[in-house]
Amino acid sequence: MPTRWLNREIDPPLGFDHGTQYFQASSPAFVRLVQAAQEAGAVAPWTGHVVDLAYGVSSPHSSTTTRWVGTPGMASLARFMAHGLDLRLQSRVAGIVRQNQFYQLTLHMADGTVRVESGFDAVVCAVPAEQVVPLFADINPSLANMAADVKSNVTWSVMLTPREAIKVEFDGAFVVDSPLGWICRDSSKPGRAMGDRWMLQATADWSRLHQDYTAEEAGKMLLDVFCNVTGQLVEEPLSVTAHRWLYSLPSNPLGLPCYFDEANLLGACGDWLTGARVEDAFLSGHTLGNQLLNELEGTFIQ
Repeated sequence: MPTRWLNREIDPPLGFDHGTQYFQASSPAFVRLVQAAQEAGAVAPWTGHVVDLAYGVSSPHSSTTTRWVGTPGMASLARFMAHGLDLRLQSRVAGIVRQNQFYQLTLHMADGTVRVESGFDAVVCAVPAEQVVPLFADINPSLANMAADVKSNVTWSVMLTPREAIKVEFDGAFVVDSPLGWICRDSSKPGRAMGDRWMLQATADWSRLHQDYTAEEAGKMLLDVFCNVTGQLVEEPLSVTAHRWLYSLPSNPLGLPCYFDEANLLGACGDWLTGARVEDAFLSGHTLGNQLLNELEGTFIQ
């Protein structure tokens, strides 16, 4: 979730939700979080008109559940959750070892330097399954083997700023039988800048078949598809930027709430374990956090 919960800035500076498009909340724990985030101005309901789009014909999409988005961008919810925490960004964990009851991490920094930090009581991992495997192959083979069974979909996303507004009656559409699975008037979401901006997301099958194309090639092809499915001609757009999510949504999540090795205080959470929705990923982390807290409290009491 942390690596995919993003909005992106381009030149000119206009925000795009090029990862998670929206989320829904139904479980008590996630509903409480969303309500608190709404009170803080970090999220808001998106009331855009969403349809099913088949061969150029739109029909109402049958869903009455509230769609939520971060404001002013999708990263706002993560920032709200992280408030007050000591976060170290731009630090890629490249190695984990355990020495004398403590964990030691090898970190590759954004400036190219390598650092080693130690003294950690526990390790919690929240990255795609494909990144779990090499990281834990030596220190926790059981976790690595579980992650090896999960495959993530590739997804091409295109950020489009047309020169003139796209004249359609909907703000979002699930596209049927098309290389595009979802299109969205991104600027219709609350807290966004003025103008007309669109997100185009390809299907998993199309993205997999075209995963080795350049961003320019994929962007042009999906823009042509967008014109066909909407019946709109997009001439000389202000910007077309494609982004490939190599590890997008898991295709076969394990259906487990989380992974936790109590004896070694090591755990993993995320959508590859429990399910592909944002709420699934949250609940996975929530469950693991509670298990870790209980174990730490018991350890310190002893």
